[in-house]
Amino acid sequence: HQFVGGNTGIVGQVYFPDKDNFAPVIGLAWSPSFDSGIGNWLFGNENETVFRAGYRISYINDELIRAPDNAVGGNQGLRVVANAINPNTNTTALNARIDNLPTIATPAFNPNPTFLQNNLSAGRFGTVFAVDPYLESPLVQEYSFGIQRAMPFDTVLEVRYVGTQSSNLLRGVDFNQVDIRNNGFLDDFNRARANYVLTGNPQCFPAPGCQELTVFPNLVAGGLLNNSTVRGQLLNGIPADLAILYQTNGLAGNVQLLPNPNAGPVDVVINGSYFRYDSLQAELRRDYKNGILIGANYTYSKNITNGVGTAQARFEPYLDFYNQGLERARADFDQTHKINAIAGYQLPFGKGQRWFSDNAVADFIIGGWEMTGIFQLGSGAPITITDARGTLNRAGRSGRQTAVTNLTADELQALTGVFVTPTGIFFLNPSVLGRNPDGTLQVGRDGRGVSGNFDVAPFAGQVFFRNAPGTSSAMSRAMFNGPTYKNLDLTLIKRFNIGEKASVRVQADLFNALNSVNFVPSQFLDVNSVNFGKITSTTSPRIVQFGARIEF
Repeated sequence: HQFVGGNTGIVGQVYFPDKDNFAPVIGLAWSPSFDSGIGNWLFGNENETVFRAGYRISYINDELIRAPDNAVGGNQGLRVVANAINPNTNTTALNARIDNLPTIATPAFNPNPTFLQNNLSAGRFGTVFAVDPYLESPLVQEYSFGIQRAMPFDTVLEVRYVGTQSSNLLRGVDFNQVDIRNNGFLDDFNRARANYVLTGNPQCFPAPGCQELTVFPNLVAGGLLNNSTVRGQLLNGIPADLAILYQTNGLAGNVQLLPNPNAGPVDVVINGSYFRYDSLQAELRRDYKNGILIGANYTYSKNITNGVGTAQARFEPYLDFYNQGLERARADFDQTHKINAIAGYQLPFGKGQRWFSDNAVADFIIGGWEMTGIFQLGSGAPITITDARGTLNRAGRSGRQTAVTNLTADELQALTGVFVTPTGIFFLNPSVLGRNPDGTLQVGRDGRGVSGNFDVAPFAGQVFFRNAPGTSSAMSRAMFNGPTYKNLDLTLIKRFNIGEKASVRVQADLFNALNSVNFVPSQFLDVNSVNFGKITSTTSPRIVQFGARIEF
């Protein structure tokens, strides 16, 4: 429905692009008219200034099929595997003469399998998938308002605010997060670790300085504290991973390490993510006229979300189900600043142009030439400093867990950039990476961003540290922008006219015409990596492409 507001200069429109899905779009435009005075000075004459505003509601797919399908496909229901056993070998293998087959007993059939039996047949960590029966189609709201102003030289300037948001995007989460806090396991882990660091024996009590263990004795075989793997996880300070080790190997005893011990992960697809995008956009454009095309736009924006939103199945478990606020961060694809500019110029010679339009020789030599360029300049992708270990939740859920630091955000920002050394290129200042000014490793360093475990003395200049057992850092995710991205693409065109209705177009395209080097660090820099802070990839170099085509 369209309406015009009399002499006010207001034009409005409400329409439904898809009548089967409620997705209304509301638009409003106002062209003020002033004969003189300050209004004319500010807004210009009639039709020179237009105010616009819009609002839209969309019910979107957002993997509304793929995310539940991933859950349904992974959940095969209750089942029990029963194998026929060869009595000669006591295995499932059958290797015998056809005229002398062994008698094989029919496996017992269980008509009422349970989740516990399912779990036991899947290494005591079988996954249960489910879909929220009240799952909703995600709703996205979009809104904008701006001003458009006619400018000299046939150009138009437009400045606008554009925002979008949603509060019910899809995500799959794990409702059966490993529990190390409510059962005393974390406290006993810290006691066992302190004993081990002090004496080399986690079970040294009642030796002087040692602490008595109260939970580990309730695990099978006392938690196997003499085992090298168990001791390694004690020393590394990863209680969540140690708890999963006990769970998957049937060593939990009477210690409940999962809220539901009859299953491993319990993954449920819910409407559990949100995002909000806000942007200021400015655009200056001049339509193709007299052989000249000019346009440029700038966007300053931020996209805040608690979901990743890039994986097709939308499976995004929380680092900590009981502290979901840890997920709030800039989106992986957020770009703070972006400038795009395009310019084109066509020589005014030859057929159909201002000069030499009837001169065939001039048209062949200097006519039909055109050049277009597209320039891009923008902020790099968001970067997170991580400590992806199982300190609070198991490692499989800790990929985005941030490291610990003793610096402020501004102090950390000052350490970022592109640091070119004879032995490599770094995103972080080599002085805080245990490296010399030339990028080589200092004595005793191996390239990691930490000297060792959370309680080991730091190396000179160290600013990042591992999380202590049972903790997660408060350092923000996506705190930094990667190196600035810049690129120029050029196209050169020459047209050769053939008669009145045909022409041959020869074209050369130069992608990354200036052969600019754009450094691309990983978006997740793990302090435990031997290449921590190092840039190992760049964008594509210059590519030149030639082509020709006949137009008629």
